[in-house]
Amino acid sequence: MKLVLIDAMNLIRRIYAAQEKRSADPVEDTYLHTQNAVLKIIEDSDASHVVMVFDGQHKTWRHHLFTDYKADRKPMPEALAQALSRYREGCEQLGVSTVLYDDLEADDVIATLAVKVSQHGGKVRIVSTDKGFMQIVDDQISLYHYFDRRALTKDDVEQSLGFKPTQLADYLAMVGDTTNHIPGVTGIGPKTAAELLDQYGDLDSILIHSDGISGKVGQHLKEEFRIALLARKLVTLRTDLDLGLNLQSLRYRPIAMVR
Repeated sequence: MKLVLIDAMNLIRRIYAAQEKRSADPVEDTYLHTQNAVLKIIEDSDASHVVMVFDGQHKTWRHHLFTDYKADRKPMPEALAQALSRYREGCEQLGVSTVLYDDLEADDVIATLAVKVSQHGGKVRIVSTDKGFMQIVDDQISLYHYFDRRALTKDDVEQSLGFKPTQLADYLAMVGDTTNHIPGVTGIGPKTAAELLDQYGDLDSILIHSDGISGKVGQHLKEEFRIALLARKLVTLRTDLDLGLNLQSLRYRPIAMVR
């Protein structure tokens, strides 16, 4: 089994941003380009199962845990938001399953499906430019940047990050995640965070040994450990959701087979 999981809004909004600059009807052109992109992704991956995963419109558990989550995120253009139901229908007409849960982010849905399928021996390709997915990349799960036409394996991710994929959440817990408006620990940048992970292995060990870390870095870790722990929870993808999905229903149905 080979499953392709497409981060729908990651793909659509980037296509829309390009069309908005050069098209008289960006919504319609984005619709057509999205369908072409999905077909190209399927062709390149030779997948048996394909799912377009959309974000829900309600606040999620992250918003309830941290009220400023995604606080500075630019809102979706209204015309695009109103067209999303048609976009979903268009994907279904291509033989591609779409899923949406009102109170769940696509990231967690994708991560849950990816990990569950990989644990049963399936190969998974996640199509997204969101680096957060790097944390679950392993021998069975890869990441694909559609716009760069670049596939990232476990080795590619480790080389890009400079540490193991499984350490990404701990890294972001210290440096913060500006994309989602999640704060990190004062004074800790990428280089320092990577050095701490190399020395201590994970965030828990870093915090336990913070008394032995000299200078302002150690002081900030002691003073702001709750910020780091909250940030780690926010950036860690959920892989344990009960989605109530049957994998058979996610099988790709080429156009000729659609009734």
